[in-house]
Amino acid sequence: MTRPTPTTIKHPELHGRIGVARHEITPPAGIYARLWGSAKHDVAEGVHRPLYGSCLVLQDVHRSTELVLLAMDLCILTQDEMERLRATLLKELGLEPHQLSIHPSHSHSIPFYSRAHVNRPGGHLILPYLDALPGKCMALVAEARANCNPATLTWAYGRCSLAYNRDAIDAASGRDVCGLNLDEKADDTLLVGRVTDAAGAIRATLVNYACHPVSLGGANRLISPDYVGAMRELVERDTGGAPCIFLHGPSGDLTPRRSYEPTVDAADQNGRELGYAALSTLASMFPPGQQLQYTGIEESGTPLGVWRLQAKPAVNETLSAQVVNTRLPLKSMPARAEIEQQLAAATERYEIERLERTRGRLDLAGNGDFYFAVWKLGDAFMICVPSESYSHLQMALRARFPETAVAVMNLCDGTYMYLPTRAAYERNDVYPVRVALYESGALEHVAELASGAIGGMR
Repeated sequence: MTRPTPTTIKHPELHGRIGVARHEITPPAGIYARLWGSAKHDVAEGVHRPLYGSCLVLQDVHRSTELVLLAMDLCILTQDEMERLRATLLKELGLEPHQLSIHPSHSHSIPFYSRAHVNRPGGHLILPYLDALPGKCMALVAEARANCNPATLTWAYGRCSLAYNRDAIDAASGRDVCGLNLDEKADDTLLVGRVTDAAGAIRATLVNYACHPVSLGGANRLISPDYVGAMRELVERDTGGAPCIFLHGPSGDLTPRRSYEPTVDAADQNGRELGYAALSTLASMFPPGQQLQYTGIEESGTPLGVWRLQAKPAVNETLSAQVVNTRLPLKSMPARAEIEQQLAAATERYEIERLERTRGRLDLAGNGDFYFAVWKLGDAFMICVPSESYSHLQMALRARFPETAVAVMNLCDGTYMYLPTRAAYERNDVYPVRVALYESGALEHVAELASGAIGGMR
């Protein structure tokens, strides 16, 4: 028996009150900017494209529930720094922990603002930047709250082939490397959100894509948002200047086609590829509050099944959030004394960089406590994870809930290093596994918890 054809195509939506704000947050050239172990420089010599902080304030129609997303052009903050920033914002803004998410774009051409680096070349510029960050965030939230108005957030999936799997093997040596792995298909799913006002005008776009912002490598000496900059510029050009907010997806195993290059043309090409894909997805969307409905047969040379745009019978106005807490089993870690001894003997910059990161992981590990936030935005969900998860996380959740939209975001509200798949742990020396804090199976456990949270909030 032939299965009847579904009769409705619709986009997941939230109808509520939405406010948007964006300010530039570019640090000064001359700031300490060594991030790559392979870099030959210590300070940034200039700026490729400006860095931005963006705020999205979401309120239900009754203004009884509010969620605040701060999407910042930051690579990463230390966990202590992120916790200080969050504590300040929660207190000053009158928010509970589940209401706030701070999400970095994670470009590796943005300085790592660590208080431990203040005595390095250009380090004198780090503290003023960090000390000003809470005020900049509060100004963003205040502006976004002030322009909160009735609006609809609509989501649609698209495709972009920019990302490649990066758990590769060097053919000559057999070593595991972070490079293009052409044997394993990467997740190419793109999720685009569109904020429209009561008149149907676009007020903001959200681009959720999983791909490490590493178009530029250690030879680049410029501060840069990486591919995110050109992507934003292109999308904003074709949406009347409405701010475009990048949501960095679970890209622990994904890298752009052109990676680790010395010149900014690679970042710009990668950004244009993602930007045009986002615009294509935007072009596929229906007007807010409408769906494509099957209306019946039109007799012609053959019976034609006719579909027409119609108003939805109801628009979802539900806004809610929860924090999911768990404890993940920790890997065995080297002793601090051993790391300090190796650091004292190290001479190569890349060796020092690796050992300093290992020492930092000891501070992060704690007892394995792990948390993440789940936001219900009408028909859609945001998963805000404080780690560099593999793309399996978004693939598993989207396969489990195909009728909705699921935006998964990496490194929200801090960093607890990588969450690789079980399969990655079976490799010889994959970088994300080598630096991971947790035992094999942690990612799959988090995926199950997130799935349960979504199921309970639907």
